[in-house]
Amino acid sequence: MTSVNDQLSQVAPTAEDVLNDTSSFSPRRWKTGWPHHLGHVPPYKDDAFASLTRRDVFSFAEDVHASGFAKDALIDFIGAAFAFAAGKSPQTQLKLQQFLRNKGQAASLLRSLRSLEGLTPAEQYEAVSATGLPGRFASVLVYFLAGPQTGESDAPVVLAEKVASELRVSTEDYGAYLAAVTAARDEWDASAGLDAVEYALGRSV
Repeated sequence: MTSVNDQLSQVAPTAEDVLNDTSSFSPRRWKTGWPHHLGHVPPYKDDAFASLTRRDVFSFAEDVHASGFAKDALIDFIGAAFAFAAGKSPQTQLKLQQFLRNKGQAASLLRSLRSLEGLTPAEQYEAVSATGLPGRFASVLVYFLAGPQTGESDAPVVLAEKVASELRVSTEDYGAYLAAVTAARDEWDASAGLDAVEYALGRSV
């Protein structure tokens, strides 16, 4: 069995590789199914299919910070992050839209995203997942809001079943997941972002 370090060395992702990671989705389906009660629709086009890179979603996150966490900027960001995470899966898209259609859950999510400053990555994850949002998507939001990564040790990472399996940790314990990702990164290349580990292990065979 190939070790985690060997897998990372084989993929050897750069920061640019991570930023250029692309997800295809249906803007039309997201636009037509977006909850009206939010009062704002993300800038989805009417195309049947389009793509987003991680760099694109980070750009929406930058707009959130620049706006002082204004509601419309947050909604645009959530729309981009959810579309990236759901990809081409209509079932996942529907699940996320149903979450947002619940006015209480949507309001709770917006409040939680405004309350993350000063929290550790694990605390940020707990705050967002406490809204009822499934763990993977809570991790996606805190990951992108934290911005592009360099070699710092303390940063959120997207929660992925395959990565957790490779690292032999549970997806139910985000703190342990982060610790395992950090340990793998440090053994492979301490100057890399933690998301390079998630990116590489998610693609390894």
